[in-house]
Amino acid sequence: MVKAKPHQTAPQSSEATPENDLAGLMRTRENLQARQAALTTDTEKAMAERRALLIAGTDAAGIADAERRCREAEGAAFGITDALKEVDRLIADTEARIEQDRQANQREDVAARLERDSQAIDAAAAKVRKAVDDLAKANAALASAISPIAAPLFAKRDMHGMRDGDSPETIASFIVGYMLASTISTLEVSEAGQQMQFGWKSAKPIELTEGNAPAVPLLVAPMRELAERIRTGEASPDLRAYAEPEPNFDAHPGLVQIYVLQRFSYLTKREHVPELVSVSRTHLPEPVARLAIAQGVASETEPFNWRRLSEASQSGPQQNIPLSAYPPIGFVLEDWKKAEAEKARNAWLAERRQAA
Repeated sequence: MVKAKPHQTAPQSSEATPENDLAGLMRTRENLQARQAALTTDTEKAMAERRALLIAGTDAAGIADAERRCREAEGAAFGITDALKEVDRLIADTEARIEQDRQANQREDVAARLERDSQAIDAAAAKVRKAVDDLAKANAALASAISPIAAPLFAKRDMHGMRDGDSPETIASFIVGYMLASTISTLEVSEAGQQMQFGWKSAKPIELTEGNAPAVPLLVAPMRELAERIRTGEASPDLRAYAEPEPNFDAHPGLVQIYVLQRFSYLTKREHVPELVSVSRTHLPEPVARLAIAQGVASETEPFNWRRLSEASQSGPQQNIPLSAYPPIGFVLEDWKKAEAEKARNAWLAERRQAA
């Protein structure tokens, strides 16, 4: 019995994409350019042979053959030149299509991001709205708990902003407001006239409500509208993003007490007059003190012969001591501060990149 051969499928061709099309067109142009260069050489050779035969004027058949070869070479060169023009046009069209696709993908990415953000804001706002509803109930319970007898006692406890005669409702709102402010550092509480206010200062709602319809967020609705406008190309996908301001990285070294064993000097800034340090118990910026200790010209603890060193340093005239008596320890405080600030900034940037 003859068995049927298993069905064989044709090999799958590579996916047709504008990028693949462009790569193929680039290869075609390279091949045509190579053939064009070769034809230029053949044409020049045929023209040289025809020229020589025409000058000699003795070989009519040779001249005719040379004429034929020149026409063929010129025709082939014209055909390749024409093909190259068409390939260049196709390459330009394909590159334009790739750029259009890139811009469309960018618009879609930005629009999708805005839509995701709006959905996340909606979900988070719903939790806040629920918490605020619960807080309103708790605030009402607190106001009910503050009896008319207890209310005046709050003003007598020297609570900033509380006034004699405030109602239990006002006292409850005051307490809740400051509870919120102390829990949420970005929430500001201010005193306006006779009433404590926090958050938004006006009664204008931050969400629209039409009758019994659900609240329409004023922020996420424009975000979704903008996403659709970006997707259709009506708005630019280049949106301004919030950038966290860099903190102050200035280094402020603390002072350390040391026992100076030998005179030395250091610079607070380059090109400035050196700071002269005599044998004494003194306080110096920590990096200066640490370097002096490392170089053996100072000690963090009192040395056993400290009295003798101190007395020796005080003997003799103290005026007109030459600068050479204070050898530099090779330290510039300003350079240290810049290096420490740069180190702190790089660490901060690395944290931001890792968080992103």
